[in-house]
Amino acid sequence: MRFLLLTLSMAAAATAWGATAGPEHADQETQLVSALSQISKGKLDGALADLSILIREQPDFRLANYLYGDLMLAKAGRIPNLATSNDEYGARKHALLEEARSRWRHRLESPPADAVPNAVLALAPSYAHVIVVDLLRNRLYLMKNDNGVPKIQADFYASIGEQGTGKSTEGDAKTPVGVYHVTEYKDNESLPDLYGAGAFPVNYPNELDLLYGRTGYGIWVHGVPRDTYNRAPRASQGCVVVSNEDLEDLREYITPGVTPVVFTDQLEWLTPEQAAQKRWELVTAVADWRQLWEKVDTEAYLGYYSAQFVSHDGLDKKAFSEYKREVNAGKTDIDIKLRDISIFRYPSKQDLALITFTESYLSNNFQAVVRKQQFWKRDPEAGWQILHESRAE
Repeated sequence: MRFLLLTLSMAAAATAWGATAGPEHADQETQLVSALSQISKGKLDGALADLSILIREQPDFRLANYLYGDLMLAKAGRIPNLATSNDEYGARKHALLEEARSRWRHRLESPPADAVPNAVLALAPSYAHVIVVDLLRNRLYLMKNDNGVPKIQADFYASIGEQGTGKSTEGDAKTPVGVYHVTEYKDNESLPDLYGAGAFPVNYPNELDLLYGRTGYGIWVHGVPRDTYNRAPRASQGCVVVSNEDLEDLREYITPGVTPVVFTDQLEWLTPEQAAQKRWELVTAVADWRQLWEKVDTEAYLGYYSAQFVSHDGLDKKAFSEYKREVNAGKTDIDIKLRDISIFRYPSKQDLALITFTESYLSNNFQAVVRKQQFWKRDPEAGWQILHESRAE
């Protein structure tokens, strides 16, 4: 029976992972996890009681209804008809079981309250919150800025693209991996019912995506149709989808044009000490780059730019170097101050980081204040180098 297979998988998971969970964010998920815990222990009557309450309160919660139905069949001594994996009904049941495993896994593997995501090492004061989506575990984390360090405030179950992660071409039904920001809020009155309570578009493709030739558009964080509570783990055309209730909760903390959104398939949780060490590596590199620029040590300064460097206006390393040599030839002194620094370890097969900051530049013949972003890449021999540089959006 499907429910029995689920029970065995839950029990095995409990043995493998260990129950180290933190508190759940929403009553509905707390109730569902309680039922799954009862199932994993073989306490079917207790699970039925939990699920009965949940279904009364949230009648369109499909997973709760499915589990309740299978348990009732088992209690009656009947074996549910098992559809083949190619059958549409069988595919829906498989998706529901994947959702159950995802929610239960989070119950067992929730990070400690002081854990820092490896994707966000420092936040400027202008970022009150950051969204981090663990694409492989179907989890969206709302994180608050605690003196520059991200701290978990809440977390939510989330669906992703039906073809998984790593969007590269238009129409591939994959969710992109990268660091973005919310561009606007679209309310439900301006959208089809598919998007539920509303939507937060993000700026995919960003400059790094364009540099790598990635295509596509319309990547949003949005809600679900009114006739369902949530969607399967992989069910969108590339968007990140949460329940309408969860989207409404998130609205209070998301600022269009500001709030960063990280989509990652490589999320790891660091201790504060581990995060500080990784942050220091990049802070040191940026500080050295700035000091060399101030000293008008042009060749050493240019050594911080990768051989694959491309500027925002299309200059490669050679053209950029020639331009900088010409500009710096007219400088007698330079003063540079950096503030509002944020550091993101970029989710990528390469060792990349995104660093944003406000730069105040003053020389003997020019001054400017700009908001800048730099993509840094770690070279095995040269260390951290700048791959791309531009004004921040």
